[in-house]
Amino acid sequence: MAEAGKGSRHRPVNKEAFEAGWDRIFGGVSSPCVDVCELDYSAKLCRGCHRTLDEVAAWGYANDDEKKRILNNVQERRKHVEKNKS
Repeated sequence: MAEAGKGSRHRPVNKEAFEAGWDRIFGGVSSPCVDVCELDYSAKLCRGCHRTLDEVAAWGYANDDEKKRILNNVQERRKHVEKNKS
C-alpha cells in the first residue's frame, strides 16, 4: 500500500484494490486506440484504430465480450488493409 505524502490530506491508496475497481468499472479489455484519430470517409473507419464511428462511440459502454467482438472486427480490418497495401 502506497503512503500519502507528508502533509497530504489524502488516504493511502491500495494499488490492487484501485486496479480491481478500475477493471470493474471500465473493463479489463484495452482500447485499440493509437491516438491517430482520423476518419477515412470512404471506408467510414478511423485510420488509426480501424474502428467504425459506432464502435468508437460504443466502447465506453461496452462490456468485455462486446469489446472483444470489436477487437476481432478490428483485427480482420487490419488484415484486409495490410493485404491491400501490397
